[in-house]
Parts: sequence; structure tokens; C-alpha cells
Amino acid sequence: MSRIRRGIRNDECSVIGDKGDISFIDFEVDDSMCFHDSKEEDPIIISNPFPFIRGKPQSVFVGETSYAAVTISNTTREHMPLWGVKIFCINPSDSFIISLLKPPSIDADNEYKERFLEGLSLDDRTLQPEKTLTLWLSCKPKDVGLHTTIVHFDAWDERIERVIFLLAEDKVSQSLASRHPYQKFQRRKHCTVDTLPRNVAKASSRVCKYRLPQFEVPEGIGNY
Repeated sequence: MSRIRRGIRNDECSVIGDKGDISFIDFEVDDSMCFHDSKEEDPIIISNPFPFIRGKPQSVFVGETSYAAVTISNTTREHMPLWGVKIFCINPSDSFIISLLKPPSIDADNEYKERFLEGLSLDDRTLQPEKTLTLWLSCKPKDVGLHTTIVHFDAWDERIERVIFLLAEDKVSQSLASRHPYQKFQRRKHCTVDTLPRNVAKASSRVCKYRLPQFEVPEGIGNY
């Protein structure tokens, strides 16, 4: 479920524990994680960070920071409240982070690095009419394997959920992986008696010129 209606009272909102986990999901069978139910008439539209590619999670490198923009669009002509943004179910732990600024590059100046703040949640703020707020979701994997997290956006009277899957690989394993998709080749059909392939030699009708001489068995041998 990607949208949950919120009640007037705070105790009517469901909460997921910080130590939660995402159960096994077969991407080929359950493709609901690839798509979300955002519609043009929705008052608030949130993009999907790190979308699937051909039904599979994106690949990232171990030890490198990968990030994706998350856009929160207010499609109305009124101010809309964004009560908060929080990350849950980070697996492995400490692999995902969220920020208001784009993660600084290696050659970024010190002033930008000092202004850059990151964390597991963002405080409430106001979405301007017909404007888009951009957040940044980052992942820095420390080991190979599947990395997952859930992000909750409490906006207006809804809780919008985004589930993120990333596959961390090292450069050696990615270089060894095949770039071509798997294709199942059809087996050759077995030839029948009536139809013979061209490369099969047919039986020869020539008479052999050299024969072994015949030796007649003497009488009395073999009769007991």
C-alpha cells in the first residue's frame, strides 16, 4: 500500500517500528513495487527514487555514494503542509540517508559541505502552491547484496510510502557479469528415417571388390 488516509487524531495513524524489515519479494511475480498510484488530480505527487529498470533494482557500487532526487509537487493553488519525512526499515543499517541538498562531490567547496545536512528524517515544512520541493535520498553500501528501505511522507491528510531496492555490487563482479540478456536456444530436432539432413552420408550401393576367402568347415566338426 502506498497511500494511507490519516484521521484527525494522531493515534489513528499506523506506525512502523525502526527495526522493521522487508520480507522476500519476487520482482518477476510481484511488480507492484515498480509502480505507484500517483494521479494528475492528486493534490500532492511524489516521485519514485531509484526506479526499477526492466523490472529489476538498479545496481550501485560498494563504497560509492549513489543518490536520487525525490520531488514533492503541490498541484493545488493553496499552501499544503508536509508534516514530515522519515526513513524506516533500513537494511543493512546505516546505508540510506535523506537530505535537502544534493550530496557534495569530491571537489565541492567547504561552504557547501558545511551547509549540507543529512539524517533519517526531515521536520515539517510548507509546500508552496503549484511548486515542487526536491529532496535527496542517498545510499552508500558497505557490502555487496540487496539494500532496501521504506520512506514515509506525511503530507496533508495522507501518508505516502515509497519502497526502495538497490543492488550493491563491486566492480569486479559487475565486470564479469554478462551484458547480454539470457536467451534460451531451441534444440535441434532429431532427424527421422524419411528425412535425412544433407550432411548425413547415404548408404552406398557399390559392391566391395575385396572379399575374404570362404573356408568350408570339414564334416564331423561341430556334430556331437
